[in-house]
Formats: sequence, structure tokens, C-alpha cells
Amino acid sequence: MASEKTGSRRPLSGSSIMLGNRLGALAALCAILMAQMLAPPMAAAETLTVEQAVAIALRRNPDLLAARQELEIARALVVKAHYLNQFNPQVEAGASQAHFQFSPGGNEAQPAASVSLELEVAGQRGKRIEEADQNLARARANVADAERRTKARAQYAFYQAVYLRQRLELMQQIEDLNLRLRDASMVRFHSGETPKLEANLAAVRYDQSRRTTLLARRDYENGLRAVQQILGMLPRGAIELSGSLSHHAPEVEPKLALQLAMANRPDLRAHDYEIKRITADIALTRRLIIPNPIITGFAERTADAPGQFIRVLGGSVGFSIPLFDHKQAELTALHGQLRRASYERTAVRLTIEQQVRDALAAYDSAREVVQLFESDAVGRIRESFGLIEGSYSAGKTGLIELIVAENDLVATDSSYLDALWDCEAARIGVETAVGRDFQALVKP
Repeated sequence: MASEKTGSRRPLSGSSIMLGNRLGALAALCAILMAQMLAPPMAAAETLTVEQAVAIALRRNPDLLAARQELEIARALVVKAHYLNQFNPQVEAGASQAHFQFSPGGNEAQPAASVSLELEVAGQRGKRIEEADQNLARARANVADAERRTKARAQYAFYQAVYLRQRLELMQQIEDLNLRLRDASMVRFHSGETPKLEANLAAVRYDQSRRTTLLARRDYENGLRAVQQILGMLPRGAIELSGSLSHHAPEVEPKLALQLAMANRPDLRAHDYEIKRITADIALTRRLIIPNPIITGFAERTADAPGQFIRVLGGSVGFSIPLFDHKQAELTALHGQLRRASYERTAVRLTIEQQVRDALAAYDSAREVVQLFESDAVGRIRESFGLIEGSYSAGKTGLIELIVAENDLVATDSSYLDALWDCEAARIGVETAVGRDFQALVKP
């Protein structure tokens, strides 16, 4: 019976198997589509302009946020300087025990209390306020200088990433060209027009260009992460930079640049305020030589006999005698700080002048290099890429001649891109050295 039942089973036909395979593939496709529909949408890349990048850096850069805390410290000193009095009243209380030896004898407690207050004289409060105000102005100048440097870092990182993106685009164009040339060489090899060696060389050249593109992509991604770091952003979300390296390199006025630098550099102003602060501190210290009076009021209850008390109210004025301490050590130290601040200001002024001159020299050099690459010349370079590809595909040019021509075109295009980046970096250097927007330095 078992053999009969077994023999009665019919094998599946080929059409049934194909139908089952198609249903399985359809089910897998539906599962993929459902997973894509249920998956959270990918966040769109955030597009940033250089102005937006600078604004975010000035708002979120952690180094700048830390530097701005100097303002809070300076404001606290201003608040303290405006106290009506720098000294709090001192309250004292005590008691003594009176012992009567004669009849009827006994003991009586004699309580006493006093209040004393030290008063500032000789205009100490005004000089202290002046010193705190100059310190706050110095802190503001230091923060402005930190903002100047943060802005430069943000611009530099932004345009460096833009440069790396344009370099990646150039490498991708070269890779696409070498891919088409490789395919064309295979066609020519199979048709018997070229030897196997030429096809192999074209394949190797494509592999090299592919590797160069991958390295360029790595550099560009690193550049984007550097931008995110400067902006104080977590390197999680994708960003897209809106902008390109400028082809316009206007001429600047050196004398105007130097004048604006001396008038606008916040680090130089910070040293000016530091000199004023130390000068105010010296004046305050000289006022401190005059001793502050200490006003004291007291109240006592004295027992001259058992059960008989006398209440005593009184006051006193005291002050220290500047016999040994004339603030000579403090004044000597402050005069040393004043001379040091003066020397540092001179050094900063010389440094600013040198920075401006070096930045202008770098910009002029980069500007001349950019002018060598005229826009029409660059257009002819891009056009030449298509010409050499068509010439090789038509069999008019050999692979060796094509490689030489392509190397020259790639080197020229890369040099032009490098020149644009050097000019952009030099422009940022001039703007940072002067402390003003670049447009304020352009010759009319």
C-alpha cells in the first residue's frame, strides 16, 4: 500500500518551479520596498555658504566660547569696583564677669558690643572703578581678536574644503576620460588596430586615475570634517558647501592696508587698554598709601555695685600708620608691568606691520600667478580633453602621444586650481592681518 501511495505522487512540472521562483522573488522585492518605506528618511545635506559658516563659528566655536568667558570675569571685577564700600562692617560682642568682694558680694555679667567699619578715602573707589573699566575694555579687545582669528580659521577651512571638492571633481573628470580611453583601446585591440600592450597601458592608467580619485575623495571628506570642527558641529550630519574659488583677484592699496591694520587690530587695542589699566592701578596703589580710617561704635553695660549698672556708649577712630609698608613693593612691580606692557605693545605693532607686508606680498604673488591663467586659456584646456579623446578614438593619435598630451593638460589644470586656492588663502591672510573686510582694501 505504501508503495502504491508513493507511486501515485506526481513530480512538479518546470512551469510550477518557475512560478514558485517568481513568487519568491516578488516577495523579496516587496519586503525590500516595505523596508525602504518604513525606514526613516535620510537627512538632507545642510548647505552652507561662507557667510553662514563664519556666523556659526562665531556662535558655536568652543575655543571662542571659552575666550568669551574672560568678559564675564572682567564684568565681575567691574561690579565689585562699584561697591559703595569695599569693606563690610565688623560686629563684635562679648561679656565680662564682675566679682564683688565686699558685702553683700556676688557676681554681675557685664555685656559689651561694638561695630566698626573701614572707609575708603582719597578717591580710591574712583580709581578702582577706572582700573576695572580699563580691564573690561582689554577683555573686550581680546575677545574681538579671538573672533578675528576664528573668522579666519572658518574661512580658511571652508575654502580649503571647496578647493578639495573642485580637485575631486577634476580627478573624477580625468577618471571618466581614462575609462573611455580604456574602452576605446580595447575596441581598437579587438579590431586588430593596436597591440595588447597599448590596451594594458590604458587599463593601468585608468586604475591609477581611479586610485587618485579615491584619495581626492578622502581628502575632501577630511576637509569637510575640519569645517565641522571649526564650526563646533558634531561630525555626524552631512554638509554641502555652496561656493567656489574666486577667479577675481583685485589689487589692494598697501598704505591703506597698513593704516587700517594699526587702527583696527584688536590685539593692538588690547595692549593700549592694558597700559591704561596698569596706569590706573598705579594711581590706586598710591592712594592706598594713605591709611583708611576705621570708625568704631561700642556699647557697654558696667556694674559698679550689685544690682547697679551704668550704660556706656562711645566711639573711636583708628588707622594704621604707614611706617614700614609704603606700597613700595607693589609700585615697583606695577612700574615693571607698565614697562613690559609698553615693550609688548611695540613688539605687537612691529609684528602687525610685518604680518601685513608679508600677507600683501603673498597675495600679490598669488594674484600674478592667477592672472597667467586666463579664463579663455582654461576653456581651451577643457576643450582639449575632448579633442584628444576624439583623436584617439578615430585612430589619429597613438596612446603614448595621448598620455603625454593628457599629462600636460592635467598638470596645467591642476596648477590653475592650486593657484586659485593660493590666491584665496592669501586673500584671507590679508584680511586677517588687517582686521577688516577685504573689500575695504581694494583700489577703486
